Amino acid sequence: MGTPVSIQMTRKELLIPRDALGNLATKDVEAVRVGDAIIVRPKRASDDERDQVRHVLQAAGLLYEPAWETPPPVPPDERARLAEKLGQAGPLSEAIIADRGDRYEGSDDGG
Repeated sequence: MGTPVSIQMTRKELLIPRDALGNLATKDVEAVRVGDAIIVRPKRASDDERDQVRHVLQAAGLLYEPAWETPPPVPPDERARLAEKLGQAGPLSEAIIADRGDRYEGSDDGG
């Protein structure tokens, strides 16, 4: 749960003391209404900032971009048909355990 903050409401604005924002005071913040509450949060990173982060991660070798094209989206009716078909085989975890079972029988490491 949050910490209560003393605020001042005027006809045109809501005033929040700077010290109530803690480390957000030095960053850009935005106020968003969610239901009956107003939430003060850091502004979302812009697309330029995201591109800069991606570039830095790629340069450091921490981000891999595959060379293939993204497959086209599957229409909802086709996804439902495939889910029904694949669901008839039972839980995937059971199929994996059954497949691996014969490999682990008689092993010395116990599992």
